Amino acid sequence: MTAAEDRELALVAAGGIDAEDRAILGRLAALVEATDPVPPGLVDRIGLALTMEALHAEIAELHLVGEPALAVRADETSIEAGTITFTTDVLTVMISVHPEGGRVRVDGWAAPAGEISVELHQGGDVTTTQSDADGRFSFADVERGPARLVLRRPSDPTVPIVTPQIEL
Repeated sequence: MTAAEDRELALVAAGGIDAEDRAILGRLAALVEATDPVPPGLVDRIGLALTMEALHAEIAELHLVGEPALAVRADETSIEAGTITFTTDVLTVMISVHPEGGRVRVDGWAAPAGEISVELHQGGDVTTTQSDADGRFSFADVERGPARLVLRRPSDPTVPIVTPQIEL
């Protein structure tokens, strides 16, 4: 950009926004909303992400077992797989997803072994279970769709471990 173009751009930028500018921006906003709307649930997911950050949550890293098919969604890329492992510095969790009719069963194992609180988050719904002393847990009759796990260890219940979103 030349110096003259820089000065002209600075003059335009310093000017106020008039009614014609507002009309143009309104039409542009309507065009963007029509062609690329905000995905449903995005605002809620942002709120959850900010809440997790505020809680200083431990975020689990995703490790896939096998060759999953990617399930592309308009609002977020989810991953559909039969067996998935999530790891952090303090906990490793493996889950296995089994189809049961139009729904699924989720069986999981946490290591190191021990009783932990396990939450299954799907949209605004939360289902909670407790692992056994060996770290095993399960959720039966689960609706298919995007989900994530939140795990809370008795030794540090204020720092949840949160998995990335997956497709069940």
